[in-house]
Parts: sequence; structure tokens; C-alpha cells
Amino acid sequence: MGLSPGLLLVGGSFAAFRLLNRGLERLVPPPRPALRNRWKWRNIWTSFAHSLLSGAGALLGFYLHPQMAEDLIGTHSPAAHSVVSVSIGYFLQDFVDMLCNQKLHQSWELLFHHSVVSLHLSLWEGVQGAWPYY
Repeated sequence: MGLSPGLLLVGGSFAAFRLLNRGLERLVPPPRPALRNRWKWRNIWTSFAHSLLSGAGALLGFYLHPQMAEDLIGTHSPAAHSVVSVSIGYFLQDFVDMLCNQKLHQSWELLFHHSVVSLHLSLWEGVQGAWPYY
């Protein structure tokens, strides 16, 4: 039994966002005020990249599968699953990034948020739809 495409996309997304996060200082050098908190500068840009990617993916999903606009509960598309898988990978990467670079007492709310969102998205991906309604 091989790995599911969704799981592979989660892992690939995690790795891609991790690489982006590590290479961002070369792509977008931090301004002088951000030099004392370089990881936060990288984290914000990585979050921005995820926002652009997931927003474009959501729009593309509705464009390719307009039935989703009529019924978000019962319909879904491969594009929607891809956006969810990429987002899970991003949230896992961001969780690891915060865990490694910020004190727990400063970030526990966001770490909890990322855990809950990742769990919810993983359950959605597992049942292939909006799981609270099944």
C-alpha cells in the first residue's frame, strides 16, 4: 500500500515551505529594524506566500469546479483537496518554525491554533468533504 497523493502533497508542501523559509533572506533581505528578529521576518514572508498560493488555489478551484459554489458540503474537487493538503503542509512547517525559534510562552496560542486547524483540515481531507456535516 503506497502513500496517498494527499499525504505526498502535504510532505512536499512542508518541504517546499521549509526551503522557502530558509532561502527568504537571500530573496527579500530584512530591513534594518527587522535584523534583530530575522526569523519573524522570514515567517511573515512565508505566511504571505501561503496566503497568495492558497487564495489563488481557492479561486482556481471554484473556476474549475463551479458546482462548489452551489454546494460546499457535498461537492469538492481535486483542486480543493490540493489546496487543503498544501495548507496542512504550511501549518506544519509554521508550527515547527515557531517551535524552533520562539519561546513557548510567547507562541502557545498560535501553536494551539495551528494544531487545531491542521487536525480539522486533516479530518476534512480524510473524509473527502466537510466532515462536521456527515
